[in-house]
Amino acid sequence: MKLKHYFFLLLVFCQEIAFAQKKSISGRITEAATGISLPGASIQIKGSDRGTTTNAEGQFKLQAEVGEVLVVSYIGFSSQEITINTKTEYIISLEADNNQLGEIIVTGALGIKRSSREFGGGAQTVNNEYLNQGKTVNPLTGLSSKVAGLRINMYDSKVDPQIQIIMRGSRSLNRSKNSPIFVVDGVPVPEIGRLNPNDIESITVLKGANAAALYGSEGVNGALMITTKTGSRGKGTIKFSNTTTFSNVFMLPPAQNKFGQGVNGVYNPTQYESWGPAFDGSTKPIGGVLPDGTTAQQLYAAPSRDNRLDLFNTGLNLQNDLSFSGGDDKSTYFFSLQDVRIKGIIPSDESSRTGGRFNGTRSFGKLKTSYNVNYVDFKSNTTPDGPWITAYQMPANLDFKSLENWRDPNSPANPLNFFTDLQKNPYHQIDNYRNDLKQQTLNGKVELEYPLTSWLTITERAGIFSRTNETRSTVGKFEAAGRRNINGSVSDGNENFKRFNNDVILTAQQKFGEFSTRLILGQNFRSDYTKSTTISSSNLTLPDLYNPGSRIGELGGSAGITRYRSMAAYGEFTGGFRNFLFLTLTGRNEWVSVLNKENRSYFYPGVSTSFVFTDAIPLFKGIPALSYGKIFASYNKTGNVTLDPYSLNNPYSQINGFPFGNLVGFTPGTRYPNPNIQPEFVSSFEAGAQLSLFQNRLNIEGSYIFSDSKGQIFNATTSRATGYSSAIVNAGRLTNSIVELTVSGDVIRRENLQWNIGFAFTHINNQVKELYEGLTSFNIFRQSYANIGQAYPSLQVSDYQRDPQGRVIINPNTGEPLIAADPVHLGTMVPPYQMGLNTSLRFKGFSVAAQFDWRMGGWLYSEIVPRMYTAGTDPRTAEFNREPFIFPNSVIRTADGNYVENTSVYSKGDKAYWTKQGEVQINTAAKSDYFKLRELNISYSMPAQWLGNRRFVKEASLGFIATNLFIIRHKDNNYGDPEYLYNTTDGYISFRQVPPFRTYGFNLNVGF
Repeated sequence: MKLKHYFFLLLVFCQEIAFAQKKSISGRITEAATGISLPGASIQIKGSDRGTTTNAEGQFKLQAEVGEVLVVSYIGFSSQEITINTKTEYIISLEADNNQLGEIIVTGALGIKRSSREFGGGAQTVNNEYLNQGKTVNPLTGLSSKVAGLRINMYDSKVDPQIQIIMRGSRSLNRSKNSPIFVVDGVPVPEIGRLNPNDIESITVLKGANAAALYGSEGVNGALMITTKTGSRGKGTIKFSNTTTFSNVFMLPPAQNKFGQGVNGVYNPTQYESWGPAFDGSTKPIGGVLPDGTTAQQLYAAPSRDNRLDLFNTGLNLQNDLSFSGGDDKSTYFFSLQDVRIKGIIPSDESSRTGGRFNGTRSFGKLKTSYNVNYVDFKSNTTPDGPWITAYQMPANLDFKSLENWRDPNSPANPLNFFTDLQKNPYHQIDNYRNDLKQQTLNGKVELEYPLTSWLTITERAGIFSRTNETRSTVGKFEAAGRRNINGSVSDGNENFKRFNNDVILTAQQKFGEFSTRLILGQNFRSDYTKSTTISSSNLTLPDLYNPGSRIGELGGSAGITRYRSMAAYGEFTGGFRNFLFLTLTGRNEWVSVLNKENRSYFYPGVSTSFVFTDAIPLFKGIPALSYGKIFASYNKTGNVTLDPYSLNNPYSQINGFPFGNLVGFTPGTRYPNPNIQPEFVSSFEAGAQLSLFQNRLNIEGSYIFSDSKGQIFNATTSRATGYSSAIVNAGRLTNSIVELTVSGDVIRRENLQWNIGFAFTHINNQVKELYEGLTSFNIFRQSYANIGQAYPSLQVSDYQRDPQGRVIINPNTGEPLIAADPVHLGTMVPPYQMGLNTSLRFKGFSVAAQFDWRMGGWLYSEIVPRMYTAGTDPRTAEFNREPFIFPNSVIRTADGNYVENTSVYSKGDKAYWTKQGEVQINTAAKSDYFKLRELNISYSMPAQWLGNRRFVKEASLGFIATNLFIIRHKDNNYGDPEYLYNTTDGYISFRQVPPFRTYGFNLNVGF
């Protein structure tokens, strides 16, 4: 009897095994309307952590059991559930979701996920793939020209260039206070330049102050909401990528190659300026007598190529990324490592960045926790701006490669033997003038979320950001006579910055029939602490010994500690009706430590609304071409405090040699610390619409924005009779009128071929309306001005005297053009018209993506050209073969005040003449219009059969990437890349900047 029972149980057991046994299924996910494959579609076993995604051909494969349910989803399409039967292959078609735009989830203020249909202001999300199209190292450069209203500029081409980012024009006359706030996983941070772009899941750009109003003063310029990657339930994944690119300098300002070194047409072997005779192909001595009694010789002939290019290396960028992710029903993890090594286009310039990130989540019953930590170790070693300053002033025939061996005492490149003492050997500058930076950045957060009831949740979020900079600037001592002597110096510095940010947030959500409500109440505390010290010596005693203790004279140095604290209480209420009409009210009260206690508390409100008319009005539901439509509007008034800590204190400092022995002497500051300073207030209005047409094949968003910034905080000049030379005042007014338009669409959407095109257009009219006490013009930086009634900032330059037809008036006695007494205003230095154009083409496993950048209507100024005029290297100095000439389009004023064409008075073409023309700033100004191919990415995803049907390697792709492949500039701009800026000033090309470069290389991605 027992044997029968055992046999029966065995049959049941085998039957259960047979039914429970998993089998391999495969299939393809397509779009129902067109049959196009959907790469990246999600296939999940319902109720489990098992799942996969489709490859580039829309294909998938996984293990499943009969009776289990597949949940298939893809952004922009309705999800579908499929029950597994005895079939092994499935073709699943998804229907387009006509509410695609409305159902997109974006990251709003405080890191809270919200439906796009709720937003009453401009917001654009850039996903990881689009952000990393050019395989950038700095995520900010990955945003360039991809978001309407967002302008990003680089300072130069060094291995760690600074970045300026401005959203919807300047709101403050303080040039360093116009950047948006950066928020990483809900925590505000001061910068994101060290953040690994491959760790970023997406960046949501909240353009309007209303959308970012809950962040206080820092949110007045918009917000970049960065969401980093997290793991997901299921089998762990491993991904590795390598990017290798090369950089070559281009767009050097042109130089003449007709005349060589000398003075007044006579060759001079020790003169660096190119005012000598014309090149004749002979061999001439260069420099003085060398220690061995010989004299170096050089070919006195125009080179076949630009010799200045020999000063620059081919730059190398190596970027390696490795990540691990996974999770289960209660927890997820994401861990990444990155190593970046950069060799710059300037010899010996290099940087390295090594970092790691860990993101995790864990549920403990109702309590949800998330946490992350990111550490980055960065090092750079660079030369200051000296080498390029020298290079563009050197004769065209100078062989730069012959200058490398400067350490040899018998070499003509040695500083003692260098052919001129009026300039330094660029290679000696490279090796002898160095800036060293060691930086550690640590930031992280801990977030706890607990549902107090079914409708009320409390969130505690604490974040830290810590950055330590260790700097050293050295100049090697070189003992020599006269100008060749270099005293040598060293400056050591340390800066420690720490920020603690904490939010406690209550979120209540309830539905009342057809109404939905969400109330957010929160409290924020922020504390910044900075400690900096420097010690320096400007006269060292021994070569190659950079010790401040080994010096002549007194030590230099400083130390400082600053603190900044703020507290805030804020709230947001969103009410919705039938999921198509929304109203949002925001308010924040802030207390900041940088204002006097009478003024440090201030409140600002905001309101926004959105209306999805395609859901609300039956008429629009019957229009087949219209898939989705929304109109929105917002208004807010936001406080903005641009003061640095202790700006309202009167500092005392020691000058004039004090302390002297036992005597201590102090002098007060020269700026009046106005105790009545209040915040700037920015009022903003925005209205716009979103449309999706032809089953989401064409998406359009347009907005009009107006902002009015009153009570500007800036430093105004005052009468010295007050005892101060300047004062901090609340005065001045800036306005912004902005038009934004974003369009994207699928030109072709077929089975194996998809082609998408999009563009983001912006027009900004940034006007100065008021300044301080009747002041009509305020100098910002050199040729950059704030002028009432003109665009901000304005380029204002000296010009020639001209007749009513614009012809230049010549002095009949000297032949020199007459200089106008008053400067001329040319226009704005910020291009008012900006457009980014992107296109992507996919054919089976191949993809091509390109990003173009177009900016028009601005002006630039180059301070390189005046020096080239003086040195005789600018092409215009050789245009008339160094002979007297009639100034083109010139006139002479007659005694009766009329003007006659100049046909007989000649201008001199010598050094003195061209030096003076270089001082006339109109000669070195030009339109800054340009159109460039910013990014190009060509990649191929390897098919499954190449990967052994994904048994070990799940995915692999290989690509070619390039940046700045070409640029089209205005015909008058031969100076450089208009995108570059100097000293936070748009449209300013400085001799201190390293020239632009283009990059090209390869990228490999592998997933396991």
